Amino acid sequence: MNEQTYWQAVLEHNREYDGAFVYAVRSTGIYCRPSCPSRRPGREQVQFFGQPTSAEAAGFRACQRCHPQLERPPEAQLALIEQLCRRLDDPELPAPTLAELAEQFNLSPFHLQRTFRRIVGVTPRQYAAARRLERLKATLATEETVTEALYDAGYASSSSLYEHTQAQLGMTPGRYRQGGAALAIRYTITPCALGFLLVAATSAGLCAVRLGDSPAALE
Repeated sequence: MNEQTYWQAVLEHNREYDGAFVYAVRSTGIYCRPSCPSRRPGREQVQFFGQPTSAEAAGFRACQRCHPQLERPPEAQLALIEQLCRRLDDPELPAPTLAELAEQFNLSPFHLQRTFRRIVGVTPRQYAAARRLERLKATLATEETVTEALYDAGYASSSSLYEHTQAQLGMTPGRYRQGGAALAIRYTITPCALGFLLVAATSAGLCAVRLGDSPAALE
């Protein structure tokens, strides 16, 4: 925890840090979001906590103005996540490291990763990898060669493609492009809350997960 960075966020009422931490005021016994509009206390009165539950365990009460105990992400954080996703979705740009992404959006790597994972459910790296794989599946069906498909999808080289995707595709990219021809593919269809779920796999790994309204629509 970088307390100097957090204190600066408190002084600036910085909404981008809402959800990353809360600050408590010893003289009042109340804890707040960084963006709380209340008057700023002296630095010597402030204590930082990573979670509202930690502040409450230490005996502090939630502020009735900013409601720091509520889980719903502020609109500013949702807007930030949308910008991050657009950056990670762009196949024309090289995949950034967490540090590069944090610098671009003027955030700490810890805060960026924590906020992204809390709202999206995965880390920025996992999100970027999943989106790149989806682009690869689409381009393998349309491009003339696997090489063209991998560069269009945003892979830097063929070695990075084969290193990371064979288990995710359940086969080599070339075989996937051929529709898994001459490859033993086992699948099952099961009912689920959203309709029916098809899961297919080869000996190398999963090759398809699909949702449909009926088993016939998935076969």
